[in-house]
Amino acid sequence: MAKVRLTVSVSDSHIKQLGKIAKAAEKAGMTVDQKLEDLGVFTGSIEADKRDRLRQIDGVSHVEEERTVGVPPPGSSVQ
Repeated sequence: MAKVRLTVSVSDSHIKQLGKIAKAAEKAGMTVDQKLEDLGVFTGSIEADKRDRLRQIDGVSHVEEERTVGVPPPGSSVQ
């Protein structure tokens, strides 16, 4: 199955445990790329069929799939 890029938000009550929660996400199959402790989020990738495992981790408040947005180059007919 294909990997998806995700942002995982940690609840305010668990923000001091972000490192521990990120380790639990790794055990669930996520590759953690970046921890943004001041924001209470971490980013990474996981197999799409394992995404729901992250929602079961105590302290995880939200799991959002990364989206890609494209902008046409200047001078193109779509502006």
